[in-house]
Amino acid sequence: MKKRLLCVIEAGGYGNLQTLFEELGFEVAIETSTRRAMSRLKSWQPDVVVADFYKRYFHDRVSNLESLLAVATRDPSTRIIVLYDPFHAADLELLRQRHRIDVALTLPLSTDALQEALSGST
Repeated sequence: MKKRLLCVIEAGGYGNLQTLFEELGFEVAIETSTRRAMSRLKSWQPDVVVADFYKRYFHDRVSNLESLLAVATRDPSTRIIVLYDPFHAADLELLRQRHRIDVALTLPLSTDALQEALSGST
């Protein structure tokens, strides 16, 4: 049975990753909003979540991912990979203090680094 990968792309700025994920043997679901990803996360139960981080100015949260990570990290076997712009490293660190992130990869994204991060998940 293929492992499942949920990819949450809101900010973007990198190429289509679906082909890479499928070549690595994952069944892939791609969502372009955290709200839809939350729904998919609850019903689909992925083995890996790959999501981009970007800073918005929320009153009660650090980023777009806070709610998603709160749900995704409930299952310790779900691997969390976050893609981020180095400009937001301090904000990402705040998020890491609240939620488990297994791997954080900087943009511009190295597909080799992403492939390496996923290698333990297949």
